[in-house]
Amino acid sequence: MKLNNLALPHPVLGHANDVSGEVDIIDQEIEIAEDDYSIKFKIQHENGTIKDYVNSGKAVYCCEVLCPGTLYREIFTSDETSFSFNISRINLRNRVDFQIYCVAAVTIGNYNNPGAHTDYDGFSFELAKGDLLAFFGGFDFNADIEYHRLKAASSFMEILPHTGDEDLTNYVWESKKKIQIWLPKKTYDKFKMDSIGKRADFSEIVHASLVQNALIIALYNFDKAIEMGDCVWAESIKYRLLNEPELNHGSEKIVYENIPHLVQKLLGKPNDRLVDRLERITKLNEIEE
Repeated sequence: MKLNNLALPHPVLGHANDVSGEVDIIDQEIEIAEDDYSIKFKIQHENGTIKDYVNSGKAVYCCEVLCPGTLYREIFTSDETSFSFNISRINLRNRVDFQIYCVAAVTIGNYNNPGAHTDYDGFSFELAKGDLLAFFGGFDFNADIEYHRLKAASSFMEILPHTGDEDLTNYVWESKKKIQIWLPKKTYDKFKMDSIGKRADFSEIVHASLVQNALIIALYNFDKAIEMGDCVWAESIKYRLLNEPELNHGSEKIVYENIPHLVQKLLGKPNDRLVDRLERITKLNEIEE
């Protein structure tokens, strides 16, 4: 629902200056379970007339969910200012849009909101069921981003083997799903051995070498990846930049000179962890000797 430059026949809270008062959406939570997404948020407004209509059952708060990638569309309703509902994971892919508003649940005669602009003085309106009373705006999220695993390097990066005879490692940021590290086939086969690839105590070494190098290269192309659209790894990092102020002061704008430091923050100081791991390995070897 887009209300920009739209002239409505009656005053609507949240549209231009039709009705005085602020509207807001707060406390958004999106949790991923095995089979579905749990969506929670609250809306805020102080318009007594609309609250009275909702409390009396003459109006209802609505959240319209639209996923262009799957053509999924659903409207969830509430008679409270808080929403909580689940959506099956198979219904959502890529960008998911949420639009929140309040509509008449029945025909309302002689509607007149005391907070309306003076342009509406002396007028009353007959509202049909479904007519808009308030618009709270919206938000969106990318269903392909594993929000619960964003701090795990595997959520935005993967290591793959070259299919040919290439004997050098390639770092590919253009892949929309994840940043890719392409290892020479023989190197990849060794890496995937249980004695190397499945050892949790080697993760620090992998983060400080392969992962850190790949992420530095990717972030130098971060703006291009965002412009491509539907780039999951870039959107994942953008989400962290906006929601973890300690990373980049809450800004999605990346300064090239700061990329090496930003990468270390994103990966939790991989060089420090690498040296600590090497120190523990050294001490362990000394004990065994």
